[in-house]
Amino acid sequence: MNSRVRLSGLALVVALASALPAGAGIERTRHNLTAAGSGRFRGGPQANLCTFCHTPHNAKATRALWNHELPAQTYTLYESSTLEAQLQQPTGSSRLCLSCHDGTIALGALVEHPEPSLGPLTGPAVLGTDLSDDHPISFVYDRVLASHRQGLADPSTLVGAVKIDETGQMQCTSCHDPHSDRYPNFLVTDVEYSRLCVTCHELQFWQDSAHATSSAMTKGAAPLPGWGFLKVAENGCASCHRTHNAEHPVRLLRSTTEEGVCLGCHSTGAASGLVAEKDIGAEFLKPSTHPIAAYTDVHDPAENPLAMPVHVECVDCHNPHQTRRRSVTGILAGPLTGVSGVDITGGVRPQASFEYEVCLKCHAVAQSPSPVVFRVDDITNVRLKIDPANPSFHPIAAAGKNPLIHGLLPGMTAASIIMCTSCHNNNAAPGGGTLVPRGPHGSIYAPILQREYRLEGTSSPESFDLYALCYNCHDRTVLFQSPSYPTPPLDSGGVHIKHVQEQGASCAVCHDAHGSRSNLHLINFMTSDRSGNQVVTASSAGPIKYQSPGVGSGSGSCTLTCHFSDHNPKGYGTAALSAGRKSAVLQNSAPTSAVPRPGGHAGH
Repeated sequence: MNSRVRLSGLALVVALASALPAGAGIERTRHNLTAAGSGRFRGGPQANLCTFCHTPHNAKATRALWNHELPAQTYTLYESSTLEAQLQQPTGSSRLCLSCHDGTIALGALVEHPEPSLGPLTGPAVLGTDLSDDHPISFVYDRVLASHRQGLADPSTLVGAVKIDETGQMQCTSCHDPHSDRYPNFLVTDVEYSRLCVTCHELQFWQDSAHATSSAMTKGAAPLPGWGFLKVAENGCASCHRTHNAEHPVRLLRSTTEEGVCLGCHSTGAASGLVAEKDIGAEFLKPSTHPIAAYTDVHDPAENPLAMPVHVECVDCHNPHQTRRRSVTGILAGPLTGVSGVDITGGVRPQASFEYEVCLKCHAVAQSPSPVVFRVDDITNVRLKIDPANPSFHPIAAAGKNPLIHGLLPGMTAASIIMCTSCHNNNAAPGGGTLVPRGPHGSIYAPILQREYRLEGTSSPESFDLYALCYNCHDRTVLFQSPSYPTPPLDSGGVHIKHVQEQGASCAVCHDAHGSRSNLHLINFMTSDRSGNQVVTASSAGPIKYQSPGVGSGSGSCTLTCHFSDHNPKGYGTAALSAGRKSAVLQNSAPTSAVPRPGGHAGH
């Protein structure tokens, strides 16, 4: 009698399993733990297909006629600053799954018909008791959660293969069907093109992003990590994320470091570079870089740019879920799409509209920890320097104030707007071809300059190469053009000749390339250079000062001491005639190794 009941009960369980849409064919899966199974774990010859999970009698008082011993573990749950769901210890079907997949209970620890020969599960399918590196489970997924957590689908739309359970919770069975391996790893649907993930994760602009649409193929025969497709778009989310046992638990990243995720594809090194033809990784080996390897676990998607700790990661400048190959707006570069920023007023922008807003997210801090040089107005907050309200600035946030500017190369005018990357860029970018990475990842010229720009306060013979960065926009011939030189009073061209060509002073001694809060012509004298050399000091006539009648006057005067020459004051143009001591015009300055002095900067 008992045997008949048992057979009838087992038949019922089999019938229940068979009634499930995905139930058919479980005997061909790794969940077949009978002697006929194809997996590594197999019971004795008497083992029944269903009894490893279900029993018609004496089942655990949980659900699904459960036949396996249940864990009494307290699990470590997933945590992140962007987690809105209220996680709890595993419930429902997830607790049943963990009775095998936490690896603490033997597979054969069954209530009915135990299989002593089967020990605990081992191998990559074991999740352990630390679930902080696994996709969250056992949380209520309702409209309240979807309204708080940007990018989550309305749960009422989950009517297909991906479902929440009868209590409204996301469980293991939302993604996995333990009765069918029609799709890899018992998933409930196809994973190609992130089809499974985007059922719940409706990330804004993801579908049009470079990663979602890329036709790039992995190099060689090796598949991409995760789902194992060869094409980036097909592999989708799995190229960066792991839903279980993630190397970087927070945000379930596929590498222990944030940059490791990106460089796994975006470099060409032997140990990485699965896809990209451009070697971004090599850029970070140059002398001047954005030091992404210097910070770990500092960046946070929820961070406030105005209060965040100093750091830099790839995702500070690139949003991998929205990045594009080409600009969407025609203003902001495609790879910067969807990145937060700080505008010129200091306000936080959830999504930057201009390139400089991305840069200001870090470079608008109160004071940089490592200024390049020290100046009279010794601020390093770039936002304050390029502010269009200043007397002079390089035209990044607005066109320059000097409509009479001359000496710009063809293609540039007084109305031109330049970008941060016009100066800060890969040194190999100019003429480097399409396979050379663009952008301020690294350069042989500090601080990540596209061309050479000498920043020392000591003397050095002028050459095109030494100030190639300036000459990229400013016509070198015009800058050093002076019809009357060396006849006094010197004009602005004569001042440049006198200081830059004759005495070997750097442009940077007088000009602050970002802007000046006090003076026209980007004048903000360097007081010491990056090597610690003292450059400009006060004169016998008082503190360091520059005066000019106005833009386009071609005239000005300086009060300072530079390399042992006392300018108290000394002028150029018409200002030289009223500078107090006409005998001290520039051409009579005592010859020194370098006597830098402001000239009528050809621009701004």
